[in-house]
Amino acid sequence: MTIQELVVRFPEIPEDLHNEEILSQFAVVFEGPLSIAQKPSACSTEHDAGNHYYMKLINPMGIYRLGLMKREMLLSQLAELIEKQEADPNYAETLVPSGVAASEIRGPGCG
Repeated sequence: MTIQELVVRFPEIPEDLHNEEILSQFAVVFEGPLSIAQKPSACSTEHDAGNHYYMKLINPMGIYRLGLMKREMLLSQLAELIEKQEADPNYAETLVPSGVAASEIRGPGCG
């Protein structure tokens, strides 16, 4: 996945990160999980693998965008994720708990 594909897929990634080399590496290293990652509904009662990937891989950038995390901390977290994935090609699988729902389950009255 290219950085351009990543930011198109996840427009919530702040613009000031779009030219970061670490984000480019992140897109390549986590291409598989990012290709199925999706933001969970606010009324989800159970999350699927895509939701978990979103929460572990994309949410930190949303937290940064809201000003609740410093840039250096976010870049450090991204670097740590990349390092773990490169050291263990199965690392991304550990981001999804066992027994995860096959698809996102939404609560009553949720569209």
